[in-house]
Amino acid sequence: MSARQSSSVFELYAHEYDLITNAAEREHYHQKEVDELIARFRPDRVLDAGCASGLTAMLFARRGVAAVGLDKSRRMIEVARDKFKLVDLPLEFCRGEFERLPKKMHRSFDLVVCLANSVSGVAGRVALRRTLKNFRAALAPGGHLVVQMLNYAAVKEGRLFPIRATENNGIVYQRFSERRGRRMFVYVTRLDLNEKPPRYEIFRHEFDNYDVDIMNGLYSQSGFIDVRKFSDLYLRKRFSRRTSRDLVIIGRRPAH
Repeated sequence: MSARQSSSVFELYAHEYDLITNAAEREHYHQKEVDELIARFRPDRVLDAGCASGLTAMLFARRGVAAVGLDKSRRMIEVARDKFKLVDLPLEFCRGEFERLPKKMHRSFDLVVCLANSVSGVAGRVALRRTLKNFRAALAPGGHLVVQMLNYAAVKEGRLFPIRATENNGIVYQRFSERRGRRMFVYVTRLDLNEKPPRYEIFRHEFDNYDVDIMNGLYSQSGFIDVRKFSDLYLRKRFSRRTSRDLVIIGRRPAH
């Protein structure tokens, strides 16, 4: 058994990301979520910030929306490019960090999405404020930002919260979370039964635990208006501190 507390399982095993996250199973209902975002915001061009292996960006492109997938992981970008290199869609991928978006992206998108806890990888409020300002800069006037925080209200203080267990071709993954004050921990175990003896690895990822008040305040400080909070990507149910499991927060760049 080996334990890795600093290495990212998603970097080391980027080629297995779709298996870890059940991408094939999620594609059908995630397309419905993407369709709702398209219907609500009617974008011509979208930035998928934290695109991982490219599923969300591809689903936008499939509907004719020009999509750019951005991720800080070089290996993940390589996986995304390889997956869709033969697909004739308005789709491209680039490596980069949220806090350092290139100026060529400024005013380039009608919609920026940062889904599935991708924003949690931003370390600290200063970096998060810089990230939100960069997202605002990437938007054309009147454009919208959508940030999703999964299991936001479901993970209780000091308790382990099971996320998902998957098995594919003899490799078993388990994911679970834990909240400790202002920090969130995500644990991932990987058991490869194909090796003799089986290889067992444990990964721990530590993040800042941004609460709804922090996010709401930073949206406003970063120049977004019409900030609203929902419980899902269909943007139909308002967020409730008591009953909502997930948090989706949207804001608009002013038209002038």
